[in-house]
Amino acid sequence: MKVRKEFLFLITIVLITSCGLVSQDNDPLDPSKPITITVWHYYNGNIQNQFDLLVEHFNETVGVERGIVVDSQSYGDVGQLANAVYDSANKTIGSLPLPDLFLSYPDNAYRVNLISELLDINTLFTEQELARYREEFLDEGKIGTGTGLKIFPIAKSSEILYLNKTFWDEFVDVSGADINRLRTWEGVLEVAEEYYNLTGKAFLGIDASANFMYVSAIQLGSEIYSVKDDSVSLNFTKEIARKIWEFYYIPYMKGFFEKNGRYSSDDARTDSVLAYTGSTAGAVYFPTEVTLPDGDVYPIDPMTLPYPYFEEGRAFAYQQGAGMCITKSDEPHEYGAGLFLKWFTEPEQNVEFSALTGYMPVMNESLKKEKMYEALSSMERIGAAIPGVIDSTVYMLDNYTLYSTKPFEGSFELRSLLESHLFSKITVDLGLVEEQVNSGEDRSKLVEALISELEFEKWYDQIHEELLSLVN
Repeated sequence: MKVRKEFLFLITIVLITSCGLVSQDNDPLDPSKPITITVWHYYNGNIQNQFDLLVEHFNETVGVERGIVVDSQSYGDVGQLANAVYDSANKTIGSLPLPDLFLSYPDNAYRVNLISELLDINTLFTEQELARYREEFLDEGKIGTGTGLKIFPIAKSSEILYLNKTFWDEFVDVSGADINRLRTWEGVLEVAEEYYNLTGKAFLGIDASANFMYVSAIQLGSEIYSVKDDSVSLNFTKEIARKIWEFYYIPYMKGFFEKNGRYSSDDARTDSVLAYTGSTAGAVYFPTEVTLPDGDVYPIDPMTLPYPYFEEGRAFAYQQGAGMCITKSDEPHEYGAGLFLKWFTEPEQNVEFSALTGYMPVMNESLKKEKMYEALSSMERIGAAIPGVIDSTVYMLDNYTLYSTKPFEGSFELRSLLESHLFSKITVDLGLVEEQVNSGEDRSKLVEALISELEFEKWYDQIHEELLSLVN
């Protein structure tokens, strides 16, 4: 390992010193007076371990050579980090100063940038350097007016369909279900109904409600909202909303879909669902065994498939994975932050980090299946779902269109609304059904009343009005 680190260090120095970032005559760094670059992130578990190992490697090699110490701090999850950064930007009582670098999704970066302007990262990289990165990943980081790059991609992810292959094979033996039906939402829903009728259990969980709504809309030809020249238009038509109602609300109400845990991988671990849509970056959390209600434990194998699309629509998948923002401070800290980002995204570091965690590396030369498999071959322990995630992700990169929403003032709140609104209604409505069933009412009649056209119209009018208030 020591030889490998020294070899990588030499390669990295050669690569970095060949770029404009380090070859400037007015290099503000002084190895005799090292500076500290603070980094806030939301990684935890295995992903945090891998990130911290790379930070340590940077500090021991390039950091020593250049006079930089990177101090990384985890804030638990995306929401906690977003709130901590926003509070720091607002200088809320009790908050810490903004870090030099922080992970952020566009919605939060946009609202932070309105309060405390973020650095245009274009100023730290040459055009030749930026040309090495996948264009969609860079485009997502261009927020606000102009073409400033405020979010730099370090590892991206998408969503795929995870499947308990062991139990799926048992279901196939009884039902004859074809795995190819899971390519489309129509097929997923049909299989979910068959599975429920056969087992009395839910088939699918959807991890991110907002992502499902965003991607469903664009697959069917219309964004939920669009942004042009700082003008926001709401495009959440009744036709799009009805599709979401039919393929999200109704299956949950009928028991075909279910979500009880914080993440759907928790439900897969208890056999509450056989499959779920979730982030590729969650690959390491796919369970290796299932614990049934009676306490029996069964080892399982994973299967992954590309994200489903509508038969009448186009194959879109959601592009996600937070990027790094650099706060404006002074030349040495901005320069040092940029140097770390360049180092981290070089293939030698980025492919290994991505292959271990289920993320996608961000350079065009790194986004090759053989490169990621090569990185896996040198690792002693990997998540069982990782190889399948690589296959499904590379397939989508080649055959799907990646989609990400554009931020605006209010987009953070709009996403929060989409994430909670319909799922909260499901939770409340299912609770009411259970109460009335316990009082002797017929479940099927209660559900039919709640999924009626009249109830859809009422829900659509309500959410449409709330969405309008956020874009106006």
